[in-house]
Amino acid sequence: ANDPFLSLEYEKPLAELKAGIDKNFLENTIKTYMVENPHKLFLTLEPKSGLEKGNNAKIDEELKAYKTSLTKKDIEDLVKDTKELVNYQQREDNPEALEKIPMLSREDINPKVNWYSVDEREISNVPVLSYAEFTNGVVYSKLYFDMRVLPTELVPYAALLAEVMGSLNTENYTYGDLDNELNINTGGFSTYLDNFLVGKNDANMIPKFVVSSKAMNDKVMKMFELVGEIVNKTKYADNDRLKELLQRHQSRLEANIKQNGYNYTQTRLTSYFSNQGKFNELTRGIEYYRFITGLTKNFDTKAEEISNNLVKTANLLFNKNNLTATVTCTKNDYPDFAERVGGFITSLPENKMELKKWELNVAKKNEGFLTASKVQYVLKGFDYKKLGYNWSGKMLVLSQILSTDWLQTQIRVVGGAYGGWSTFTPGGVAFFASYRDPNLKETIANYDSTPGYLTKFEADDKEMTRYIIGTIAGLDRPLTPSEKGDVAVKYFIEKISPEYYQKTRDEVLATTAEDVRSMKKLVADVLAQNTFCIYGNEDKINSAKDIFGEVVKLNP
Repeated sequence: ANDPFLSLEYEKPLAELKAGIDKNFLENTIKTYMVENPHKLFLTLEPKSGLEKGNNAKIDEELKAYKTSLTKKDIEDLVKDTKELVNYQQREDNPEALEKIPMLSREDINPKVNWYSVDEREISNVPVLSYAEFTNGVVYSKLYFDMRVLPTELVPYAALLAEVMGSLNTENYTYGDLDNELNINTGGFSTYLDNFLVGKNDANMIPKFVVSSKAMNDKVMKMFELVGEIVNKTKYADNDRLKELLQRHQSRLEANIKQNGYNYTQTRLTSYFSNQGKFNELTRGIEYYRFITGLTKNFDTKAEEISNNLVKTANLLFNKNNLTATVTCTKNDYPDFAERVGGFITSLPENKMELKKWELNVAKKNEGFLTASKVQYVLKGFDYKKLGYNWSGKMLVLSQILSTDWLQTQIRVVGGAYGGWSTFTPGGVAFFASYRDPNLKETIANYDSTPGYLTKFEADDKEMTRYIIGTIAGLDRPLTPSEKGDVAVKYFIEKISPEYYQKTRDEVLATTAEDVRSMKKLVADVLAQNTFCIYGNEDKINSAKDIFGEVVKLNP
């Protein structure tokens, strides 16, 4: 009791669980708490068309009736109270109160950047990047296949391929048996898409198909046996199973798009002006959702085409000449990994590799997506590098100030949204965002007022130190061993030097109030591009229809 470390212990309860396997522990748990559980609830939710519009009309009538019941003095008092509330919300914190908050000094911050680097090796002419770190016996493997071997029309199929791999029958396993083998012998298997910007330049995007797996060091041989089975011997022509997986995937996407409006809006916005954004839109955004929905609805007539395209995508991707293998493990575990991954490499076909030049056709659309949501996600931004600006670590401090001061006050405190912030990335993306926002045009007006805020921005050395500490906290978050390995691989693929990140850190630590004010023109130029995307309430968007390039139903 009262032991703070009790929840961190796992060996003892795990041993008890293992011992219980022979005593039907899991079977008895299912029987007691599920099969023979007498508590049941059947709940039916039925959608009603126009319900939100009707509720809003009812509220409007109630508010009109309430206003009619007020005297002139009552209305004047409400106006006065509202103005006092807004003034209170916008008031700066009391300096005396701020002095009571303990704070580090800039001298307490480590001036040196944390750097993670890989060891470059080669096995059978395939690059192997290893990161040595104590992992308590776990071997983390990631196999990166360059997606530029695919024609543009197969890019969405690569995302679908990543979704179904490991869930289909193979030559030697049913999908159920395969799942059991993966659970017994590995700590996880997954496939997904990633992308990297060489030199932090959006024009130099390298998209990758990633096969990720991890296992204890005595299970690495079995892990690669299963990885090889999935990569080389998956059967994509099982129409019944493929249809089931597609329907499940589409259903999850539909639920996700309704629950995570911010993520889809951000992806859509960046697709207007960046290759990276467009790639993400094609493989996980609204466009991908529509692609999967189309395949699902027309599966019976397109089944052969779908399975053929999956086969074609896999055959182009999974090629020895198209692979970079990576691992994070201890130095002692590397030799065994090298032997096992070497066996996997020899199992891959060795075809001539031809990289395609993609035309992703980024274009400004300024869309408003109509949904049943009661709130909005309002995003506005652009690629500042296309406007002639270069990356500086000072932009991170600018973002910290705007997010925790200006936008926090205007969008959240006064505007009533759950949150408001800005983001600036080394790749060139800059945007302003609101989360679960009751407003629309008012929020855009607040974004557009940011240059005025920066003109008047003042902060003494202590205030700037507070902003800088907040910025550094975002840069120096703790990383797990596998995350360190991923960062090291990212640095290598993007060809970024320690000097680049050290320069960024130096710029952060040296940022002054004058530096912040000087970025007024950068912000003004980004906002002047008038590039935005909004996901929100149908009535709210339609009432501001004049500002949009296109108003679109999310589920056409």
